[in-house]
Amino acid sequence: MAANFPFKKMIEAVIRRAFKEGVGIKQVWSAHTSTIGYWKYMEKYGITIHHAAALVIARRALNYKEHITKELKQKVQVFKEKLNQKANSLPGEGRGMTRKVKQLFKRLDGKILNFNGLTRFKQESFYSVWHDLKILALSSR
Repeated sequence: MAANFPFKKMIEAVIRRAFKEGVGIKQVWSAHTSTIGYWKYMEKYGITIHHAAALVIARRALNYKEHITKELKQKVQVFKEKLNQKANSLPGEGRGMTRKVKQLFKRLDGKILNFNGLTRFKQESFYSVWHDLKILALSSR
């Protein structure tokens, strides 16, 4: 509770200030914005991950849905192929796919096909495609 207190006060202060200045404000849920920005917009526009996350927040405020595009599917496929190539090289520590990453790719294959037809709540839920893509991005570092 103590950690959440300053955040709530800060949000209230921003809302009050915006009201005084006559600026419109719309709160949106910020879940998975960094992940979406990383996979879809960072490389495309040549911006930092934080700017890409801000772009995703702005798109949510404008009621845009984040679809899985052909380019994103291709990025995931290229990533999968790179890990398979490492696995086929000489054995060594940290090369190739672990069992966890293989299971992640299996889950992603099923989720990516159905993603664009889901409701907004299911697209933004905790165990959505974006959660799995976040784990994939973190495992690649």
